[in-house]
Amino acid sequence: MRKSLLAALPFAAALALALPAGAQPPVLIGKVGLHNAFRISLTFPNGQLVRSIPAGTYTIVVHDYSRLHNFALGSATANVRIFTGSVPGIGTRTYTLALSPGTYVYACSAHPSVMHGTFVVTPPPSTTTTTG
Repeated sequence: MRKSLLAALPFAAALALALPAGAQPPVLIGKVGLHNAFRISLTFPNGQLVRSIPAGTYTIVVHDYSRLHNFALGSATANVRIFTGSVPGIGTRTYTLALSPGTYVYACSAHPSVMHGTFVVTPPPSTTTTTG
């Protein structure tokens, strides 16, 4: 199932980096509850934990392995929930969204005090030019 959240995030869309025509957004991988473990993560495809990324459009693929947990993402800066998976649900969902600069939090809604993480979205690189 693919959900586009760009329309739901007007504050993010205004600051998102434009992708070249035909380019695919970078992919981030969310995982929660493998073997019913109280673990949640957001990583790059190489397995490295996401701590900081530049503003732009991303595809987040969430693998929910447990009926005990879910994966929810929100912007702490804008105080808005972006998406929330179902606690009894399992499976893989894909979200494509624009992230603007700020602090983001992901957590299991059923166990937020022990299953959570954060990352920062930094401003896009400056594209100013100088003339001489």
